[in-house]
Amino acid sequence: METIFYLLITVLVIGFLTFIHEFGHFFFARLFKVPVLEFAIGMGPKIYSWTGKQGTKYALRAFPIGGFVQMEGEEGTSENPMAYNNLNPWKKIVVTAAGPIVNIVFAIIVMFALVICSPNLGSTTIGVFEDDAISNQKLMEWDEIVQVGDVKVHTGEELVYEIMMQGYEAIDIVVIRNGERLVIEDVVFNTVEEQGAVLAVVDFRLFALSVLDDVTFFDYLYQAFYRSINMVKMVYDSLWGMITGRFGMDAMSGPIGIVETVGQVAKVSIGSLVNLIVMISMNLGIFNLLPIPALDGGRIVFHLIDGIAGRKVIKKEIEDNITAITMILLLGFMLLISIKDVMNLF
Repeated sequence: METIFYLLITVLVIGFLTFIHEFGHFFFARLFKVPVLEFAIGMGPKIYSWTGKQGTKYALRAFPIGGFVQMEGEEGTSENPMAYNNLNPWKKIVVTAAGPIVNIVFAIIVMFALVICSPNLGSTTIGVFEDDAISNQKLMEWDEIVQVGDVKVHTGEELVYEIMMQGYEAIDIVVIRNGERLVIEDVVFNTVEEQGAVLAVVDFRLFALSVLDDVTFFDYLYQAFYRSINMVKMVYDSLWGMITGRFGMDAMSGPIGIVETVGQVAKVSIGSLVNLIVMISMNLGIFNLLPIPALDGGRIVFHLIDGIAGRKVIKKEIEDNITAITMILLLGFMLLISIKDVMNLF
């Protein structure tokens, strides 16, 4: 019963994030007066559908693993001057980019809300070391950490993340100690291997910002801004880690792995679940902007080439073939990840 409940939560989360993604495409298509033939959530056979006043068919489909907005002239050609194929390339870019951007904007807005509702904002000042700490050989309580390696840190979340990612080997850390800026060289942390990657263990706790000073509304804005930037960086670091091989297959999750993660996080708190939703939305937005032909980013590249050239450069048939081949590869990769998730259950 518990698994079914978490599965339902996952379906609702993915369904909602898919809805706002596709609504981004839908909204700008309508703004440019492009006829929208279908707005679907899910893939596969239709469960329920109805037709709106402007002729758009709204459909709920059987498999909650995506969705789509089908516009007139998007596949094939149409003589209708308002059809998608007759839009200028720059408007096509806006319509295509709108979906991922809505996911990213949603993640940032919810992140702001989470920060404003947070009772304690983390500073970058060391409060107390853990009993098994080894970084206290060089760092001290009340050190305000402002830089880890080459990366400046502005929030407690950034600080913890950068140490985890960089601290698997000795690193230089810049601190403010007694009002003086110091470079502490070769700071060492304990490490742990998770999901095929070696990560540092942060062995101290940070002061809450409210302990050090009065917290103002601008502090909340500051924290939310830099948390959002750090969230984007985390997504790109994860993608780059997979490309370079630092993160193995264990770091990737398909639908089954997402259900398991949602279940684990939901047991912690509602706030943790909302944080996960924010991360999934940001991942969905950024991943879809990658210049891969089967994704929105790949279509943007095709439209960008046409816009710069002032004409259609790559034939529609060639674009469709490239997209189809890439989609098959992505689906095959997703199947591989799903098999890995199933094997991890046993």
